[in-house]
Amino acid sequence: MPLTSAARLRSRITDPLRVADVTNFGDGTASTYALQHVNLQSASAFVPGAGGWSATAATFDPTGYVTFGTAISANSAWRARYVYSVFSDDEIDDWLTVGGSIVGAAKLAVKTLMFDGVKRARWTAPDGSSFDDTAAIATLKNLWELLSTEEADGAIAAGSAASWSLDQEGY
Repeated sequence: MPLTSAARLRSRITDPLRVADVTNFGDGTASTYALQHVNLQSASAFVPGAGGWSATAATFDPTGYVTFGTAISANSAWRARYVYSVFSDDEIDDWLTVGGSIVGAAKLAVKTLMFDGVKRARWTAPDGSSFDDTAAIATLKNLWELLSTEEADGAIAAGSAASWSLDQEGY
């Protein structure tokens, strides 16, 4: 079966659908719990039953919350298994529409991640341990340049004004 444009874009920007399987514990008062991820595609929740885990009628919110019908007893386990992605389907669809192509949409994804770069940091602790997340920006800038070149080459191959001007060189 051929890939959809959304699947091709997810492949291009390395945003495959991922699976998470987490076990948490109730607190006796809450019926809604936050999961570790957002952009949920599908999900199931379970509670301990006779002989193993038993499915529940819990509901999931795409923003990463699971809601059970009643509060989960204190220290009682519950389990969630779900499929998620970094980017939502709405973001992917918007980028494909605005970007006009897989490459154009990939550039918009990179632009989103570059804007996220203001959160990147570098630090060193007194004990000598260090953390440097700033290299991601340089990688994103390089990726932006590669995608821009690919987009320009594709436009020339498709017969853009740039390709016409190249053909006029000898006149």
